[in-house]
Amino acid sequence: MLPRTFLCLLAVSLISCCGFAQKFISFPTFNVDSLLVILPDQLAEERVNSLNKLAASLSFVDSDLSWQYVVEAMNLAEELDYKEGIAEAFQTFGYVNVYRGNYPKALNNYLQALSRYEKLGEKNRSARLSFEIASAHYFAGNYAKAIEYCNIALDQYRQLTREGATVGSVRDTMSVIGAIGLYYYLMGSCDKSLKSTLEYLKVGKKNNFDRTDMFLYLILAGERFYCTGEKDSAKLYLEKAIAYPDENPGIEALKYRAISFLGRINLSEGEFDKAISHYKKAFEFYQKKGVLFWAISASNRLGYIHFKNNQIDIAETYYMQSERIFNEMLAKNSLYRNDSMKYIVSWGLELYMPLPRGIMKSLMWQQGEFLYYRLYQINDAKGLSDNALKYYIAYSNSEDTLYTIRHNMELIQLQTMYETERNEEQIKSLSQENSIQVLKLKQSTYFLFGLGGLVLLVILLAFVFIRQNKLRHQQQTLLLQQKLFRSQMNPHFIFNSLTSIQNYILEEDAHKASKYLSRFSKLVRNILDSSIEEYVPLEEEISTIENYLELQNIRFQNRFDYTLEVDEAINTENMYIPPMLAQPFIENSIEHGIMHKGSKGNIHIRVGLKNNYLVFEVEDDGVGREKAREILYKQNRKHKSLATAITIERISVLNKKLKRKIMLHILDLMDANNKPSGTIVQIEIPC
Repeated sequence: MLPRTFLCLLAVSLISCCGFAQKFISFPTFNVDSLLVILPDQLAEERVNSLNKLAASLSFVDSDLSWQYVVEAMNLAEELDYKEGIAEAFQTFGYVNVYRGNYPKALNNYLQALSRYEKLGEKNRSARLSFEIASAHYFAGNYAKAIEYCNIALDQYRQLTREGATVGSVRDTMSVIGAIGLYYYLMGSCDKSLKSTLEYLKVGKKNNFDRTDMFLYLILAGERFYCTGEKDSAKLYLEKAIAYPDENPGIEALKYRAISFLGRINLSEGEFDKAISHYKKAFEFYQKKGVLFWAISASNRLGYIHFKNNQIDIAETYYMQSERIFNEMLAKNSLYRNDSMKYIVSWGLELYMPLPRGIMKSLMWQQGEFLYYRLYQINDAKGLSDNALKYYIAYSNSEDTLYTIRHNMELIQLQTMYETERNEEQIKSLSQENSIQVLKLKQSTYFLFGLGGLVLLVILLAFVFIRQNKLRHQQQTLLLQQKLFRSQMNPHFIFNSLTSIQNYILEEDAHKASKYLSRFSKLVRNILDSSIEEYVPLEEEISTIENYLELQNIRFQNRFDYTLEVDEAINTENMYIPPMLAQPFIENSIEHGIMHKGSKGNIHIRVGLKNNYLVFEVEDDGVGREKAREILYKQNRKHKSLATAITIERISVLNKKLKRKIMLHILDLMDANNKPSGTIVQIEIPC
């Protein structure tokens, strides 16, 4: 189908009023209103088909509603034993999980669909699923795997049917070749990427591909010629694109992508006036149309050029403009000023498939991080310390947000790779199983014996493979535990604790020296024991915390008081929890909250039960996180809280195994005058 724009999105409820008609070259969508009209009167297999189509069309718009439709489709298909409907429902579950950002689950869904389509002899659907798996790997950042599965899809599309035709159309195969070009480009293989792009243009021209599609590939050819270092050819293709007639809003919007890229080439050649002219044109267009992301991108680039040319005031004007656009994006939680612009092609990729929101969020915060850092530099250079601090804090917050987004994406990428390696053996087994069904009818008894041996060999290999994956996971867990152990065995803490004990010995206070030496040895032993255990008794964890607090109190000469309250209803001997989850936050309370306070501080630690969760609370009356960040800015701008980051990573790893998740909340406390009065950390652990 040719790509079209969405029709109306005029009311609050998409389903109640709107004809959802966006068409992608590489992704199935259907008219939602039409399906909703016919659905009430449909029964059996027809209803399953309509439910699956509804779910697919809404998977990237409203994942919760899409999930409801596909669950209903799956339940009805299983009740009817409708095999095609079950296979399609698994595929649709995959769509929903991709656009939710859960790529490992999506791969499992696609695998389930693949095994069923192969049994049904649906070769085109099987090839399509290989391409879907490639797309999931692309979104997860696994470009090499994406190319691998694209090549599998190409081989499947090029197979011949009984009638002598290929399984896939020219459009099918070229969609895959175009995707391969993108993945090579992202991997830095410019020559291979260019080759795929030029092949696409050649075949597309011969087969009268959609005009917007061909226009986009003119721009891509320019970008990829630039990647290979052929700037003159790059300019030629980009200028061809700019001269293209404005046949639709998508071509018009993409045209300014070409203009921006020409600005990038001008900038690389030192032609600053030309670069500024091109970026200004792009900015004015995107700002007027409300395409906020590309507007801020152009504005940031203009600020960068003037900043590098020491035109600080002009640069600041553009960055302030960028800040207004960024605030607008945050307020709308969108890359567009108006919803109608969402459905006009301005990136290029959305011509072929929907774009996951997580990727868009990451790109948006990259722009925010860039502009806040430049505004910090500008104000710092001008000697405006208050403004510099404000923008440094905004930059730091943006950096933290990006770190969280990227960290989550890295975890998903690793998990996706793990699931892929595990599932590839299953895919091989499923393919062999289909071959066995055919060979059973044709081969002799001897061959069946040989085949039985092959199956046993595959099972043995699968067993070895699963065991290796388990060992790899254990190794990753051990490395994380070792990181945590190193962060807990802080050299300053150990040195200061031993120095305090030594002072008691020199002062001949044998009782205190013995008491604190005992606490120190227990603490070290507990940390050593905990570093190799995934779960420890709550009683042991409380003892570790108490020893840690007492030693810190000696170290900081009674700068704080503390209380440790444990709900009497809790059986601390039989309750097991992951070790050392609370300790990093207690450390932060002491060293970043209490120590910067002018007077003696207080730390309250509470352990209780709530809704089948064990709740750890660490509350302090220190200076608060914002003030601590300001002090840190002045003392050590590059400091990172390693133990806290590792603890957050541990929680993420632990949650993969838990149905009910560990939850972490960090709250800023305010006094009656709405001024910071401390921090409270809550860790909720399922019982």
